[in-house]
Amino acid sequence: MAENRRTKMTKKMMQDALLELLEQYPLDKINVTDICKKADLNRSTFYAYYEEVGQLLLEIENNVLNSLPVSPGTPVTSTDTKFWATLEEFFGFVLENERLFRVLIVQRDSNSFNQRLINSVMEKYKEVSGLKDSLPDRYAYIYCVNGVIGILKEWITAGFPISPKEFAKIVLEMSTRATVR
Repeated sequence: MAENRRTKMTKKMMQDALLELLEQYPLDKINVTDICKKADLNRSTFYAYYEEVGQLLLEIENNVLNSLPVSPGTPVTSTDTKFWATLEEFFGFVLENERLFRVLIVQRDSNSFNQRLINSVMEKYKEVSGLKDSLPDRYAYIYCVNGVIGILKEWITAGFPISPKEFAKIVLEMSTRATVR
């Protein structure tokens, strides 16, 4: 069932409140009352949409993963401009959603979310990466994606000291070196 505008706005208020609280406290120290107070909503409103705080966080994470930009098309090589543009678009998305990624990747440092992000990136970008079916190519791809998530965390932590385009270039160069056999 499609959500109406009021429902979307209410959920957005609760999501923003939780993100703000996660900037200050670990998840296990945040309760429904804290979120409702921050969002200026009643507890009954929270429970109309969620059973517990973790469910709200999961919805935030799912929204991020479902919103990752993907450029559909035929597989390309890592030297192709389309692949470069795809990387730049992905890192631009991270920069545009700085707060979300800072909270989810850096401050929470959640192995669960990081693994879901890795799996999502691997699935969404498999086609555009030109991944072949061989085991060595699969391992190289896993290695590269895990490495990218690691340096992505550092890029966020450092406050995005270089542009998404420059960051994409570094990632592309490192990935190319890692996959050359």
